[in-house]
Amino acid sequence: MTFPELRALVDEQLEAEPRLQGSRRELSGENCVWTRERETVAISASGSTGVLVELISSDQHVRSKIFALSPMSIERIVTTAAEHLTGYAFHRTRASR
Repeated sequence: MTFPELRALVDEQLEAEPRLQGSRRELSGENCVWTRERETVAISASGSTGVLVELISSDQHVRSKIFALSPMSIERIVTTAAEHLTGYAFHRTRASR
């Protein structure tokens, strides 16, 4: 799986999540930035085998996580991004389903 293929699958799942309604996605080459209110998630390649997910709040870097470039990482990347973009309400609500 290539980074653009994985990122497209992540984007598809984030776009389908109702709690992320109102989020904006911006593409710059292969990289993607999701923004919702004051929260931002930047998704980019990390070398040839990784995916870098940067969490930004009010224009300040909060945390970086690197995931394997693997289909098994998609759900973890989506959850990490959605949790950050919703102020961590996503995980609490999703777990109670």
